[in-house]
Amino acid sequence: MKGRSGTVGDVTRTYRTGLIPNPSGMPIAAWKSSKPSTGQVASISADIFFGRNDVSKSNSVAIDVSAVTTINKFEDDRNHFHDAIRPILLVAQCFAVLPVSGIRYSDPSHLTFTWKSPKIIYYVISFCGAGVLMICSLARVWVTGITATKTTNVVFFGSACITMLLFLRLATRWPKFIRDWEKVEGEMTSPPPATSRMRLKNRLALMTGITMSLAVVEHLLSVYSGYASALECAFLRGDTDIVSTYFQSQFPQVFHLTGYSLWKGMLVQCVNILSTFSWNFMDLFLMLLSFALTERFRQMNERLYSVRGKYCFVVKEMPDWWWLEAREDYNRLANLTRRVDQCVSDIVLLSFANNLYFICIQLLNSLKYITLIAIPRRGIPQTIYTSFSFAFLIARTVAVSLYAAAVNDQSLRPSPILYSVSATSYSTEVQRFLTQATTDRIGLTGLNFFAVTRSLILTVAGTIVTYELVLVQFNGMQNVDAAVFNITNACEDFISVP
Repeated sequence: MKGRSGTVGDVTRTYRTGLIPNPSGMPIAAWKSSKPSTGQVASISADIFFGRNDVSKSNSVAIDVSAVTTINKFEDDRNHFHDAIRPILLVAQCFAVLPVSGIRYSDPSHLTFTWKSPKIIYYVISFCGAGVLMICSLARVWVTGITATKTTNVVFFGSACITMLLFLRLATRWPKFIRDWEKVEGEMTSPPPATSRMRLKNRLALMTGITMSLAVVEHLLSVYSGYASALECAFLRGDTDIVSTYFQSQFPQVFHLTGYSLWKGMLVQCVNILSTFSWNFMDLFLMLLSFALTERFRQMNERLYSVRGKYCFVVKEMPDWWWLEAREDYNRLANLTRRVDQCVSDIVLLSFANNLYFICIQLLNSLKYITLIAIPRRGIPQTIYTSFSFAFLIARTVAVSLYAAAVNDQSLRPSPILYSVSATSYSTEVQRFLTQATTDRIGLTGLNFFAVTRSLILTVAGTIVTYELVLVQFNGMQNVDAAVFNITNACEDFISVP
């Protein structure tokens, strides 16, 4: 179907590139500096909706270009970050993470943070519980001496407390942060990627489901491993109360300082579940945030790569205003990335430090199992839990690194397109775009101590090997007779890492 001002293919090209085709006889310089007018869009839309020979309809309806762009964009691109992550944060708030009010509303204007909220009371109770367990772990280390195994509980509950504090700090900034993100999404002139078949909300939900399902399996294996250890300890002691043995062997830092009772054991177990969730959610949150930010960069890059020749790498002739809009999109995303880094760089640092420590501890325990140093041989439940926990920890660390590094990878993708611009199309806007894309460092950092890139994974691997050697030497210096074990030490050594 051909109308008075173009064909359907012209309209498709107009939507993908934002560029009205060059009328015949129009000078190239004038076409490069001119944006599509309201009359051009009105004429094309009239041909489409009314037909060429329809005399009963008038084609003089004025359509605003920005309105058409907005309608076309947001009819297909409903992948707003707030709407996508909202259900996940509602679940997280059940575990005292990110106590922000108004999460259940799809409109981010309802987001508020107030200290006078039931969520804050729930948060304070959870934080105090994790703090008590951390203090009890420190007291146990102070009384019984420092070992790599005993300091694990100190680090675990200490990192849980720090994680809660960092998410509370983020909660105070979350309403303005989401509104800034929503503003960038509304100002994006790039169309949504044509290859995106799954909405952002579904993708984030899938990532959350897989990660948290594996975390639940890990925790259940931990409980099963602890129960198997409690059965063995109860048999050695001649005790018939398996539940009491389980809680005392799993949380010796508490029940060596205070008497055991069932309600205390249940309360400590609840605090342990909340701490485990915050420990896993910290990595998941960084993955979700990085993936959503990467998708916006990919949206902009799709527009840039759409103007590349089909059979060659030469970029088509594009007007200056087109490059201006592309550069402005890139600049918006660069500023958004800096805003994200300001809010979560401390969480990134804690995540990498936490994972680095527990990987080293898991490796140390694995070496112990092989060489039979300082602990007896464990059974099948403990071996299954240890193997699964170590594999999940490695996979989670690698996933966080790759998702966070993808932001930096996508920010570098415009460079090949900008290098391919011909001399006749090269302009000031292209030069400014190229300078920013090649010199501006865009990506997440760990409190500006390090930038999360793909090369960081190799750096972390080398660091793990170095600190593992230090831990092996430190553990070997401890005078432990591997041939002598009393019942209490054997039961304590069966305590699994949360």
